[in-house]
Amino acid sequence: MNSELKQLNFNNLLILDDRIYLAEYDFNIYLNNKQHFVKGYCLLCEKKGCNLCPTDNNFKLLYISHGASTDDILLATKQNDINFFNWHNEGVLFLMEGPSKDYGIYEEIEFTGYKKRPTKLWYWLHKEQTEYFYPEEFKGGTYGTLFISIIFTFKLRNAYFTNLIKCGLNNMEDDYKGIEYYNPESINTCYENFLLKELEIIKPKVVFCFGSSVFNHLDNLFPDEFPFIVVPLPHPAGQRRGFKDEFYRHLYYSMILEGLYKSNIIKMDEAIKKYGEFLTLAEKNNG
Repeated sequence: MNSELKQLNFNNLLILDDRIYLAEYDFNIYLNNKQHFVKGYCLLCEKKGCNLCPTDNNFKLLYISHGASTDDILLATKQNDINFFNWHNEGVLFLMEGPSKDYGIYEEIEFTGYKKRPTKLWYWLHKEQTEYFYPEEFKGGTYGTLFISIIFTFKLRNAYFTNLIKCGLNNMEDDYKGIEYYNPESINTCYENFLLKELEIIKPKVVFCFGSSVFNHLDNLFPDEFPFIVVPLPHPAGQRRGFKDEFYRHLYYSMILEGLYKSNIIKMDEAIKKYGEFLTLAEKNNG
């Protein structure tokens, strides 16, 4: 993770305590510590008074997550001596909606009179991981392993995975509400202070939006023409609505390949080769 993203994630969004030297902090140090040492977090919305759900004040901005980059994935999968000769260096952003349920990764911390629950684990990766390639982990119901498989399948050297909204809208019983229930001022505040800066750092040529809500809100944040290619993808949690793994494998692979081609990251000859590999593997695994 480059220094600007590190500052944004671990000094502006989450605030790590004095045991951590931020300039050197990476996934390996996190693994040695077995968790993030968090002493504070962003309170911009709390100070503006826009942190509560307008229709139900039992829900407030509670869980806080950070982004993950190709560098983080390479460290998590122990790919220390990889040859990047045929990898793609252009910026690519994968955008989820926001934190939802606890899943045992958050820890309540009091900070300057507030109590919120920042992630204590490296978001989406959590622990040492395995390297995956299509069709492995191209399916609904997964997040970190899906992202790993995308990185290695398409050889994306400068990809970044993040949430549109960094804080989940939750109550104390671990229920959550989607982005349509947020105070619009909290969405704008998060965009101006985090997502906009992530976009400036990554400079993506293509943004992949997981779910229609993410696409629609990104569209609202850019009332004029997008400065990058935008590709909507099905949300991984949609598997709970009855979709099968084959649906996700086909949609994720073909739509990501199309987005990389439209943004001129992958050229036609490589796109043809990748699609041929996809058809061969799809027949083998789904036929």
